[in-house]
Amino acid sequence: MEVPIGFTDKDVNLDAPPLFTDTFWLVYIHEMTMHGLAGYSISFSVSARKDIRDHYYQCNIDAMDLYNKSIEILISKGIYQRSPYFSKTERGHSITEWGYVMDLFGDKRQLNSMEAGNVYFNLKKSIAAKALVNGFKQVTKDKDIHSFMEECLHTTSKNINIFSSLLQQENLQSPRLMDAEITNSDVAPFSDKLMVFHAGFLFHLATTYYAAAMITSMRIDVAGHCDASILRDLKTISSFGRIMIKKGWIEKLPRADDRKELS
Repeated sequence: MEVPIGFTDKDVNLDAPPLFTDTFWLVYIHEMTMHGLAGYSISFSVSARKDIRDHYYQCNIDAMDLYNKSIEILISKGIYQRSPYFSKTERGHSITEWGYVMDLFGDKRQLNSMEAGNVYFNLKKSIAAKALVNGFKQVTKDKDIHSFMEECLHTTSKNINIFSSLLQQENLQSPRLMDAEITNSDVAPFSDKLMVFHAGFLFHLATTYYAAAMITSMRIDVAGHCDASILRDLKTISSFGRIMIKKGWIEKLPRADDRKELS
């Protein structure tokens, strides 16, 4: 089997000045490590060959170590943003009214801890993605890619505004924006191919997180917002696919034999 081209040293410009601050990169490493933990766990669980399982086993160990290091530094520097605080209840309560799920008379109940936690989690991801894409847009010279990054910004900003308002309505804090962590550099530290791929990768991930939040939300308006965010992200993913194909940046995966052609 041929080795994929993927990315090479040519996709990174080591002489470029910093595009983001150290604070952003620390948050970025922490966020991306969470993606790695999820991806490596799935890859490990679907692998049969021992050498492949050993590889993903070590990847999980390394990712957990990096997660611990990154969160300890974030906390020690006062940068880590904790999820909204909820007062503990004295005892458990059963749900006995449909109003807990459906907004029948215009009065919404307060967000529960799972709903607020998912909203906050997704907001942190969207805020980091928005800053990253904003930086990429600042340094790309290609009109098509600049337009794609604009679409990415429009989508993330829409999602951020909606979910931030949900927390604000409950008097719960929202994570702060990271746009101020972008420098004034106009020199691209990465190739257009890598920047576009990374932006599209984050939107693919976002749809899975919104789907998880949707199926665990018992307030129907929250589930509806997650569903709408997925549709917005899928539209941006469609643009991502078109520009990757137009630029010739997508490699074909191995596919099943065409029995009709072989016969």
